[in-house]
Amino acid sequence: MSDPQDTSVTSGPAAGVATMPSRENALVAFADCELIGISSTMTLVINRQTGNQQIMTSQVVEGLKTCTTFNTIAAHAKHLVNTRAELQGNLEMATSALNSLDDAGMLLKADGVCTALAESPSHTLPPTRVFVITCDRPAAVERLLDSMLRTGKLSQHNALFLVDDSRDPGNREANREAVAKFNLRSAKDMFYVGTDAQQSLIAQLTDQLPAHSDGIRFLLDPSIFTSKKTYGRTRTLCLLLSVGYRALVMDDDILCEAYLPPIREAGVGLGSGGMRQASFYASEKELFQGVQLANYDPLSGHASLLGSTLGFALDKTNSGPLRETQLHQVNAALANVLQADSPILVTQSGALGDAGTGSVHWAIFQGEETIARLLSAPHGLRPALENRHNWLGCSRPSFFKMPSMSQLTGLDNSQLLPPYFPVYRGEDALFGAMVTATHPAGVALEYPFCVPHLPIEARAGTLKDAIAAKGDLGLFARLLTARIDYTDSSGPEYNLNAIAQEVLRMAVRSDAHLRLDFRSELAKVHADQLYALQDQAARTEKFQSEEWHAYLRRGIEELQQAISVEHSVLGVKGVPDDATEDDILAEFRSSARGFAAALAGWVEIRNVASQLSEEMINARTLVPS
Repeated sequence: MSDPQDTSVTSGPAAGVATMPSRENALVAFADCELIGISSTMTLVINRQTGNQQIMTSQVVEGLKTCTTFNTIAAHAKHLVNTRAELQGNLEMATSALNSLDDAGMLLKADGVCTALAESPSHTLPPTRVFVITCDRPAAVERLLDSMLRTGKLSQHNALFLVDDSRDPGNREANREAVAKFNLRSAKDMFYVGTDAQQSLIAQLTDQLPAHSDGIRFLLDPSIFTSKKTYGRTRTLCLLLSVGYRALVMDDDILCEAYLPPIREAGVGLGSGGMRQASFYASEKELFQGVQLANYDPLSGHASLLGSTLGFALDKTNSGPLRETQLHQVNAALANVLQADSPILVTQSGALGDAGTGSVHWAIFQGEETIARLLSAPHGLRPALENRHNWLGCSRPSFFKMPSMSQLTGLDNSQLLPPYFPVYRGEDALFGAMVTATHPAGVALEYPFCVPHLPIEARAGTLKDAIAAKGDLGLFARLLTARIDYTDSSGPEYNLNAIAQEVLRMAVRSDAHLRLDFRSELAKVHADQLYALQDQAARTEKFQSEEWHAYLRRGIEELQQAISVEHSVLGVKGVPDDATEDDILAEFRSSARGFAAALAGWVEIRNVASQLSEEMINARTLVPS
């Protein structure tokens, strides 16, 4: 089926009482149809929802494929007349054809989506466990723990943990002492999960599950990746320490404070991305002057709807049922796969300060309102993007299919969630793709609040950096995402095993095929970037900023050049300068086999880890003295 994540938009304002729209005002779209070519000029179209079918000219179908967001028939007709030369400007013909398709049940109706998303009862939510993950930043840890003490509501959580991935023994000791000092002031003790506790967990897991020892060590043993940054390893440890609970995972360089966004809108957003906005500030002082402290802490904010159903959450955040007018210009394919009982598996929040993005060029892909604010920043475009004094987040509660990762992330680990890939950047994109592939009906929610993200160390990145993306784990995430069937009801264990088999299949592909896979997926990323920048250039042509237009031209030229180049796996982020392609492909195969083994044994690993973590907690061996 078509990917419902290709396009994303935000819903309109939530105001007024729901009324039945007239035919002229009804919102429809061409979506959720099976397209079967029966000749060079004719296509059989089967509506999956109604079962109705029609034979249409391929030319008509090509036009309809651009009518995939909810709009009125009049608006769709105007769009077709403006974009399809064969209509020769005949608006009446286009309108009549669309009305006939609507009468024949070939168009998806927005009011049907609203009915399907009507409130579903929520259920009792599992308790929460809170995690701080850190690696060699003891000063940041101490600052975060101090901010947690100011929230005053830590006792409502089942347990608190600091998971330490520090390489420096001095930093590990400083973190352990910070937790001990925290416990002297906190109503709830925090557990310190350092090297000894992690090695004990690994040993007990491998002892009880010898058949899965390779997978366990791949996920958790730091000695396997001594020369690499293990971004995902600590997050997998958080999952193993919270089986059956809802996990709230904090990066060490944030403050445990919730701020309302500087831009607030009513209603909700439905999409997959592009719903975020940004503001730009000249200094940290100005940054905090532009926002208002919320009357709740961010941990409580995340826990409020994490694990609930989509229908329940929509009713709460939208102040009532979703109305048809709110689906105006929303991606119909996405909206149609949402269900009232879809579980909210992941929650996210915005960032105040460092946006936390992988590239300094993140703003170039934002919406027009954000670009307008960027270009009106009195301190100039370059400083606005380089000084890391920004707000990036959602102005309203926003629901989407593919989760990512924020500096404070909520995970409903009472459901079967996959592990994180232990090393390399892009682990968040891969995790999001695996969550969605494991639970096709699941959704993610980004709240309209943000947490301060204030890295202590200076961070590299200037506008001189390359705009064209480099390869990382996100390439496999794209490959996996393209194969997701959003109507699949096989069950999470079956789906997770299918992912394991797909990873194993990649491990045995030939060198030539792996190189081609890499080049193909990276080219798709570059093509998406190029399309986005060309669209941005067309949409923001009205802004009278030569600096902005030069920036876009540079990006377009760079991407056009990138697409024309035969890229090597040696260009992947983090590859050593002295590596060869054979080295990288051999490492890929080894990692793929290790990850496949971990995924195949993940259900059993989770079950045993649940028991072990409870034993460790009850014995209080993790409480530092």
